[in-house]
Amino acid sequence: QALAEVLAGHPAVSGLRYPGLPDDPSHAVAARQMSAFGTLVGLELADRDAADRFIARCTALAPTTSFGGVHSSAERRARWGDAVAEGFVRVSVGCEPTDALVTSVLAALEG
Repeated sequence: QALAEVLAGHPAVSGLRYPGLPDDPSHAVAARQMSAFGTLVGLELADRDAADRFIARCTALAPTTSFGGVHSSAERRARWGDAVAEGFVRVSVGCEPTDALVTSVLAALEG
């Protein structure tokens, strides 16, 4: 939740999906079905290069194609042929302290 809230106001992020945010299209359904909103955050950056640079620079995120570990990780989904924007990144939030994760993500976005 904390990461999504910070990303929602960041100028490098052109799109954001997280059902815990009140303006997310899935919020109403998620609020009825869930007691918490999960650990996946989708964000859209300017393009493929911006997404790849973000993932490479973010020391708190391990680049991966499979989520499910205890550490935060990220992937640029379009590289697998998914019908998403080239700059779309999925982040799986892990067990790191929130402040450290947010700080690392913001530093990577500022690049």
